[in-house]
Amino acid sequence: MKFDLRQLQAFVMLAETANYREAASRLFITQPALTKQIQGLEQALGSTLFNRGRHGAGLTAIGAQLLTQASALVEHGREFESHALAVASGVAGRLKIGFGLSSFALAPALVARFKQQVTDVMVHLQDMPSAIQQEQLLSGQLQLGFMRRPQIPQLREHRLLIDRLVLAVPTRMTAPDPAAFDVQHALASQPLLQMVGRRCPGLSQQIAGFLGANRLTGMIQEAEDIQTLVALVAAGIGNAILPRSVSFIAGPDVTLYPLFGPGSEWEVSMVWNPDVADPIRDHFVRQVIASHPTPVSATPER
Repeated sequence: MKFDLRQLQAFVMLAETANYREAASRLFITQPALTKQIQGLEQALGSTLFNRGRHGAGLTAIGAQLLTQASALVEHGREFESHALAVASGVAGRLKIGFGLSSFALAPALVARFKQQVTDVMVHLQDMPSAIQQEQLLSGQLQLGFMRRPQIPQLREHRLLIDRLVLAVPTRMTAPDPAAFDVQHALASQPLLQMVGRRCPGLSQQIAGFLGANRLTGMIQEAEDIQTLVALVAAGIGNAILPRSVSFIAGPDVTLYPLFGPGSEWEVSMVWNPDVADPIRDHFVRQVIASHPTPVSATPER
């Protein structure tokens, strides 16, 4: 038994109007075409659905029993068509986005702006290192990433911001005049705190490169997350090297000083895989590029 949605639409419309001419007009087809669809459905079911008379078309007992479910199927078909068109045009569906420390504030802000205009897209943001983002973009598990500039030519990017390392120190240990604070001395004389390498390998490599390039050494202690790291600095356990872009979580008990020299800054991009067709992602990308045409500096230091 085979029948299609058009036959069900013809059945429901004829049942509603009880008139072949009216039903055909509403369906934007000819009366012969409507008759053919009804006959095809009746043949597929092996049952007569309408009694045809001078006063129009009336449902048979079997037709009346089938009408409720047929109407539901037609409505589901309309809903599917509407949803499919919305997904194809990039205004509905799901969007999985990866982000890291440097885009800790930027990525959610861009998502919020997108959601204001496109309310039917469900966005899932996931914190993950840049290397993992690259892997998932290539495998199709991730639709978009906010990460360090990719090293894989297959991926496309739009540069968004320039982030910089900063030294986080307890505010009570800073000089009254910020310009008089000796950053180099603080780096060399105080314990240095940083995130566990496996949590943020890109940042750990950036810090190691900066310390090596500037011939700086020190005792390094690790913390599992950024909030713990900031709390340890505020408590006076040591200083920490952080991305400037996370300054908004530092709080008044922590002061940030920008670091300069080789290895002190890097670029962060919005990255996607152009080999994967994705209208929703492309809609998001267009909106971000329009609002951020050139890379900017990350959040200013405190």
